[in-house]
Amino acid sequence: MKKMMAGLCLVWLCLSQGTAQGAEDCIKTMNQGSATVKLGLYEQSCMSMSWTGGVITSDVTYNCCGPSATIRVNGTDWNRLLADGKLDGFRYQRADIGSNGAYTLYFRKVVGTELTNIPPEDFFK
Repeated sequence: MKKMMAGLCLVWLCLSQGTAQGAEDCIKTMNQGSATVKLGLYEQSCMSMSWTGGVITSDVTYNCCGPSATIRVNGTDWNRLLADGKLDGFRYQRADIGSNGAYTLYFRKVVGTELTNIPPEDFFK
């Protein structure tokens, strides 16, 4: 019983990490090489919020209130899960690439079966 309680406490501690409500100490701006900014959208453990368009370096703002992961979902599966209401509460970031090569970041939350835009600061709320 003691081992089970210790295990549950450990799980709770792991799950309680990254549940800050957009606290200022979680939002960090770093200067990094411009060539690595777009790659960071998919490989950083912190969620990318925005960046400046520098030629050599860019100031990138990250929300590190919790871990984030990159997943790819088949479009047909996504539409089916969305229509069935199984994605309710799911938050995600979408990066669209325009015809001129510029990235636009969208921060979204699924409410029921509807997609709603949210501010990047509210991603972990």
